[in-house]
Parts: sequence; C-alpha cells; structure tokens
Amino acid sequence: MQISSLTVHCASLCLDVVNGESFEKFTIADIQDWKDELYSYIENRVEIIKCSDEKQHLFITAVRDEVLMILMLSKENPCAREPYWILEKIQRKITLSSHLYINNNGL
Repeated sequence: MQISSLTVHCASLCLDVVNGESFEKFTIADIQDWKDELYSYIENRVEIIKCSDEKQHLFITAVRDEVLMILMLSKENPCAREPYWILEKIQRKITLSSHLYINNNGL
C-alpha cells in the first residue's frame, strides 16, 4: 500500500491524541467538538488540488470524518489505536475520497 503524506499527517495526529495522557478524560462529545479544528488541520496539509472549492470541501470533510471516527473508536477499543490499522484506514479513505471527489469529472 502506498502511503500519502496526508495519511502520515493524519495518522500522526491520531496517534498523538490517543497516546496523550489526557485522552482517557475526553468524551465522545469532546472529540466531536474538534470537527472545525481537524478540518483546518487537514485543509492546511492538502496539496493544491485543481478542483472546485466544493469538491475540495467534500474531500477534506470525508478525511476529517475518518479521523474523528478513528478517535471515537479508540475510546472504546484499544485495538483501534494500532498504528498500522490507523494508517490503513486513513489511506483507504483518502484514496476513495480522492477518486470520488477530486478525480471524478462527473461531480
């Protein structure tokens, strides 16, 4: 599996959060409240994409939601904190979202 730099950034963020001392204190609602902050984080790391703002928004939102899902799963299941699993989940979402929103001329 080829890993993109965005995947590495997002996986690193997930691992930093779940391995942090305060992660156990966070609630699911706390994690969901990071939506805007995570969107900005991902937006700042997306390479220049030659597509409409709407398509870029859909792409970033899909990746952000995958990061949120991983963090929420990590609260309930320590297996969701495994680095390779996180990398794989994020890369699959980026690949799929890129295909759906960026590389698809029908949108």
